[in-house]
Amino acid sequence: MDHLEEIRARIGIEELVGSYVQLKKAGRNLRGLCPFHGEKTPSFMVSPEKGIAYCFGCHQGGDIFKFIQLIENVDFTEAVKILAQKTNVTLPQKLPELNNKRLKSIEINQWSVRFFQEQLEQSPAKKEYFLKRGLTEEAVKKFQLGFAPDSFDQLKNYLLQKGFEPRELIDAAVVSQRSIADKNSYDRFRNRLIFPIFDHQDNPVGFSGRIMGDGEPKYLNSPESPAYNKSLVLYGLNWGKDKVKKEDLAIFVEGYMDVIAAHQAGNENTVATCGTALTPQQLKLIKRYTQNIAFAFDQDSAGMDATFRGIELAQMADVNIQIIRIPEGKDPDECIQKNPEAWKNALKNPISVMDFYFDYTFARFSKQTMEGKRQIMDFLLPLIRMYKREVEQGIYLNRLAIELKTDVRFLWNDLKNTKIETYHSPKANDETKPIERIFSREEFLLGFIFTYPEIYKIVDENLINNIPFDTNTERFYNLLKKGYTLGSLIDIEHVLSELTEEERENISIYNLLIDEKYPDFPRSLIEKEAGKLICQINRKNIEATKRDCQVKLNASADKQDAKLLLNRLMEIAKLEQRI
Repeated sequence: MDHLEEIRARIGIEELVGSYVQLKKAGRNLRGLCPFHGEKTPSFMVSPEKGIAYCFGCHQGGDIFKFIQLIENVDFTEAVKILAQKTNVTLPQKLPELNNKRLKSIEINQWSVRFFQEQLEQSPAKKEYFLKRGLTEEAVKKFQLGFAPDSFDQLKNYLLQKGFEPRELIDAAVVSQRSIADKNSYDRFRNRLIFPIFDHQDNPVGFSGRIMGDGEPKYLNSPESPAYNKSLVLYGLNWGKDKVKKEDLAIFVEGYMDVIAAHQAGNENTVATCGTALTPQQLKLIKRYTQNIAFAFDQDSAGMDATFRGIELAQMADVNIQIIRIPEGKDPDECIQKNPEAWKNALKNPISVMDFYFDYTFARFSKQTMEGKRQIMDFLLPLIRMYKREVEQGIYLNRLAIELKTDVRFLWNDLKNTKIETYHSPKANDETKPIERIFSREEFLLGFIFTYPEIYKIVDENLINNIPFDTNTERFYNLLKKGYTLGSLIDIEHVLSELTEEERENISIYNLLIDEKYPDFPRSLIEKEAGKLICQINRKNIEATKRDCQVKLNASADKQDAKLLLNRLMEIAKLEQRI
């Protein structure tokens, strides 16, 4: 596995994780917000020395390969490929493939992208649609736009000639069949302009086809497949992620043409959901690159609904939110084509969430009538109530009182009786809290030993290990004792060489645990804490052994067994005096 070692040599865990997570120095390690679960207090530790990253909140982590597997949601083989690309390491021609269906679907999609592009080049009239919509030749090539001919089998035959099996084409969702029992299959996309959909790693994972002429649906999107999970993909992010990081802002729009028009206008930090509502997973993905987002959804009722849902989800994800008001046209694409300066000004002057709520409410309800005022209060008061600080509540209540020409004291009374209600409650999408892992005393003590090997002398002199011990960590202690007995010192590297890769990773986690819980502790306190743990472990094990002996003694009918158990209890009593 020379290529794996070469990859490890070319990129450190701190450099890799730092490209996804903002890290700050924490002693000899680094710390940041966990990319695997939502948190406000950083619990994600990175150890350059150990080559490991680990979260003490959700207990996810590992080396560079495991980190990529987790954060990119890929298998080991694909993680190796991603890291090889990042480090410019040439891989062997054949790698073990653990997820053949996903990789095969991506390969089929790559050939399909090429096919659709060729068809577009051969159909100038179809290409003219994109050009009339204001796209340049460069944009058409960059986004790899294409055309699906009005044929039931042209793409299918093209792919079969490339050596793919009919079942593989169905799995990849470029070919359809009416039912599982129907042996006939046909091209999914026919007589449609094609927008290939790429994940943030630049893999083609699906397609969206816009119909030419009349018909429904206007846009036909790829279904879920081994390569495509709509809730995990943001259209345009593969081209724009560097700009998102640089600008520290992601602009969310609704459609594919909105993204392309924005990128063409220089706003490459623009992304879109793929024919679905915004999801928590998509927000989790964008948080790798920025904590700041701006919604520039369409100005129709569906766009307003999408904005409300997006705001709530973004607030749950704890990101900073702005709203971009589109001044010309109903969507960003139309605005950019009609009045690019107006689009630029809108980007420079985003509004806050509450400004958006106020504007929306006063445009919808009349503040001149009593009924309208009641509707305005019913809409805004629950939103104001969501703010925890009275200072913030007071600012918005004063503003509302001025607009409604009423005394703010009345609004304060109404606010106290207002229930917090959200516009949209995505219970099905709520992420569960990470299960808290409780580290045992034995694991803490192992962390001390592997971090400060010289304290093992205290362990050897005081830890009682001739009674039943913790089965999860007993192997580690036996290896340490063996090494100490042979040389009167602990050779950590030798002990680690006798462990499996998983066991070595556990030891690295124990090291991080000590760095996390005992930062910059002086040696005297470390020894004192280790002594406490040894005493607690001894007491726990002795009490457990004593209870076990007493249960067996009470149940014993054999005098010889009873005598042995009584002797054992006397030995335990002596051990109790020792501790």
